[in-house]
Amino acid sequence: MVQVYGRHATQSDTAPAAPPEVTGLEWDGNETNDPKKRRALVWASPFAIYDATYIFRVFPKGPKTVSSPFQMHWTMFFWGNNGDFSWDGGFPNTYYGGHPYPFATQMWEVSVNSTDFPPDAPDDVEITWNQWYTQVFRAWRESASITHHEFYWDWDRDPSKVNSHTINGAGWADTTPPSPCVIVGQAPNVGGVSWGGYEGYEEYKGIIRGMQFYDSLLSLANVANELTTPGSIQTPWYLNLNPTPTDVTDKSGSGHNPAWDGSDRPSLWTP
Repeated sequence: MVQVYGRHATQSDTAPAAPPEVTGLEWDGNETNDPKKRRALVWASPFAIYDATYIFRVFPKGPKTVSSPFQMHWTMFFWGNNGDFSWDGGFPNTYYGGHPYPFATQMWEVSVNSTDFPPDAPDDVEITWNQWYTQVFRAWRESASITHHEFYWDWDRDPSKVNSHTINGAGWADTTPPSPCVIVGQAPNVGGVSWGGYEGYEEYKGIIRGMQFYDSLLSLANVANELTTPGSIQTPWYLNLNPTPTDVTDKSGSGHNPAWDGSDRPSLWTP
């Protein structure tokens, strides 16, 4: 006899599959220019920059102890050029990202149009270290000249906490970068330094897991549904809720597998 969830069953009964092990990717934030410390997760053939929705579960560990203010940058994710930052005649066109950023205190920023934007609300926006956040980033094009960016940095506790920035400019995101990519965990590598030419690779410090990417703008109601049951509203472009250093493959069935840039890897995180 086989015991199945508290009832007796015969050997012919099919036991339910075990729930997946909870895992994540943990970057230590120890940035160096050593090429062996490259450990960025890269999608080299991404969807178009607009419209898009990203979901992450993150656990920032900090603050960082660094020797350079540029090392205070933390790359959670970017859609941008996998090469020079200012690739468009000296202008960093067609990119965005959401990350911790060293303002007077560290806050969750929207990075877009060559500027790092903190939340508009003056209170209760400083990052709380060593706790889990569920985060949603939405980006969409309203017209040829107007694009919107929303970063819900603490969805589970308070989905009204959103960092929004709109660009109204005909020249913004009107050209595809030479090497477009979505990148997680570190900034792109340009000659041994980060894509802006800064010291180190602007590495994230903490855990990233629960990645769900969509090549469309999801309504907030649909985001809530997708958080509960991925694929219930729309098949993700990429899905891996429990990534490991050796398995970051797309679990959505869409086949959009990333690759590691560099020979190093973040650590495996388990509870």
